[in-house]
Amino acid sequence: MRARVLAGWILSIAFILLSGKSFAENGQLTTESWGFLLLTPLAFALALSPNMPWESEESDESEWEEDEEMEYVTQAPDPEELGFDVPVL
Repeated sequence: MRARVLAGWILSIAFILLSGKSFAENGQLTTESWGFLLLTPLAFALALSPNMPWESEESDESEWEEDEEMEYVTQAPDPEELGFDVPVL
């Protein structure tokens, strides 16, 4: 876990520096510099998240219990019996 956090911080700083370098060389914000800036939140997520989904050791299958079988109604109830009015067209 420590290596992942360290790699995330190094990547995020590298993306910011590469974006700044690209901006300084070209004198304007190019697609390349915006690309580096757009990749920075992914590196921050890698550095700041407590654990990644693929690092989970627990099995979620035990949390799911099969629901009781529901009885299916084969015929819809009559709306007039339930108190609904008949629409007038």
